[in-house]
Amino acid sequence: MRSTFLATAAVLLIGVATPTLAAVKHHASTPTPSFDACEALSVDRGAAPQQNSNTTNPYAQYNAFMRECLGGKIPFSKSGW
Repeated sequence: MRSTFLATAAVLLIGVATPTLAAVKHHASTPTPSFDACEALSVDRGAAPQQNSNTTNPYAQYNAFMRECLGGKIPFSKSGW
């Protein structure tokens, strides 16, 4: 009975700790891109400031791109787009 309790406790502990540690490890390995890097990437990908002149806000596409880039949602490698 005691060994069953210990085995169950160990499995639960490992099951809870593993996703928590994996999330921390993943976050540490992906640094937040700098503003300058995102701005250069926006020019490279055609989302430069005042690039979209068909709307009333020519910065709309640029602002959206910068928010996504600084949030880490846009990959820097060409294979990601």
